[in-house]
Amino acid sequence: MVSATDNDRLLQLIGDAVGLLEIDEFRHGLLDALRRAVPADWVGLNDIGPDPETIAVIIDPPAPTKLFEKFKQLSHENPLIQRYARTRDGRALRFSDVVSAEELHALSIYTDVYKPMGIEYQIAFTLPHEPDRILGVVLARSDADFTDAERDLLEAARPFLIQAYHNAVRHSHLLAAKTPRGVTEAAPDLESLVALGLTHRQAQVLQLMAVGATERDTATHLQIGQRTVQKHLQRCYRTLAVNNRSQATITAWATIDAPTSTKRIHRPNKAEPR
Repeated sequence: MVSATDNDRLLQLIGDAVGLLEIDEFRHGLLDALRRAVPADWVGLNDIGPDPETIAVIIDPPAPTKLFEKFKQLSHENPLIQRYARTRDGRALRFSDVVSAEELHALSIYTDVYKPMGIEYQIAFTLPHEPDRILGVVLARSDADFTDAERDLLEAARPFLIQAYHNAVRHSHLLAAKTPRGVTEAAPDLESLVALGLTHRQAQVLQLMAVGATERDTATHLQIGQRTVQKHLQRCYRTLAVNNRSQATITAWATIDAPTSTKRIHRPNKAEPR
């Protein structure tokens, strides 16, 4: 059970998660909220859906490319993944709940991936949505295992996180179904921006910024907060290895090889309600 001293962290985690309405905002915001509630050296998630647009893999901080590719080859060895595959039990569990340290250290995934990253301890859980869609969350540490209290806190939060995940998926479906109003203009292509390593939402933000939209206009058009726009921009800068909006915009426009590779997008105007 979650002790009285952990109630504030639990309520903060739930409060942070339920306010994340759009799926990409939910993915990144959930990891930030989890790290505040349960400190970890690494946080990550896999959102696995029925088509490419509903699949996302996020690791923070990002893993080196070689190790990430190795993890994809050896992920089936992860004891927590193996247990979920056998039982379909998505409760929060630690490495230490299912294997001994000796058994973990004997695995290739430990030798080739976790040891080079310094990962000794892990806790993971899932947020199911539908039979063909599920979100898996993992937290990892180098120096200390996750406590029983931390495991219980995550398990207590899990029903609320599942509902927040459902809400984000439904909200994003509704946004995608809407027909935008207002003027249109040429802009860097979303697919080209995603190919640079951005998420779909980050690409949308950068696309609007590239054609001169303000943070307020971008937030209004995408129906997210200005603070969320700023966070997406910061992640764009990190992914693109640039320092500011001007450099990011130059990188965005550089993806255009010819006029035919541009795309018409909606850009908010002053006539639209704020």
